[in-house]
Amino acid sequence: IETGYTMIEKFYLGTYTKRKSEGIYSIKLNKNDKTLFDLKLEKKINNPTYITKNNDNIFSVSSNNNLGGITVFDKYNTINENFESSTPCYISYNHNNNIILTANYHTGTIIAYRFKNDKLVKLDVLSHEQESHMHYCKYTPDNKFIVTCDLGTDKLITYVLENDKLKKINEYKATSKSGPRHIAFHKTKNIAYLICELNASVEILNYDNQKGKFSLLNKINLVENNEHKWASAIRITSDSKYLYTTNRGKNIITALKILDNGDLVKIASYDTLGEVPRDFNFSNDEKFIIVGHQETDNLTIFERNKEDGTLKAINNETFAPEVVCIIK
Repeated sequence: IETGYTMIEKFYLGTYTKRKSEGIYSIKLNKNDKTLFDLKLEKKINNPTYITKNNDNIFSVSSNNNLGGITVFDKYNTINENFESSTPCYISYNHNNNIILTANYHTGTIIAYRFKNDKLVKLDVLSHEQESHMHYCKYTPDNKFIVTCDLGTDKLITYVLENDKLKKINEYKATSKSGPRHIAFHKTKNIAYLICELNASVEILNYDNQKGKFSLLNKINLVENNEHKWASAIRITSDSKYLYTTNRGKNIITALKILDNGDLVKIASYDTLGEVPRDFNFSNDEKFIIVGHQETDNLTIFERNKEDGTLKAINNETFAPEVVCIIK
């Protein structure tokens, strides 16, 4: 570690445990020699496909004896667990009010919990229509609203949590059969970027932060024609100048420039050098992007040119099994 600048950075990996993985792993990036090293099993747990953290606590979706739910643990011990249905596909933690939210693709439900004094208290469960496949649930960056992505009904639904109950505020209907999956917010403008899995597109949305309402500004396709549409992750740089997406149907990561009006222009797409890139994340200085692959059990390091947003693959030889989620 150099004075004033950390050369070593730690990432946490959520995984499936169908083949080689045993749970949640950590791995370190050496930014000096551009390598990943020290893969470590942090927690032996079933199917922790999505994880989030707060200080020393990690919150994970998980499964146990044919039931799904969430597990909370610190560096040493499991603190709390809740299993009651099928395994959720997304989990978020809000530092502002200690609320945990889960989205369940299989049951179409959203569950809100409060985590306080190491206790997990279930507050509310929302069941949606039969075609629902909830894929995302998180507070907006201003902490005013909870936004959910329903991949099954092509809806972006906004809620507030009042008296520990989820109350619907607004909904936005995305393109039919587009499959809204995740959303990223512009850091300074009231604009959000909705990645749609099934048609591999990003819908550029106006975000009314008084009403929790979204409206369409524009749309950009991430792949040409109708080929290999299976978009996965979306992340935005801290300066809101660039946006990146992965597509697990074509095994690519796409760089896009964010214009002054919030619109997007595609820069280039790059082979991720692995199969089924489910997630990626930036290093703290955003000079590097780490991409995880579910099927080929490898991580790829890209070096990012912060001036023009382009990427350069450094290596793809680091083993990490069945990666679905990468957090810092």
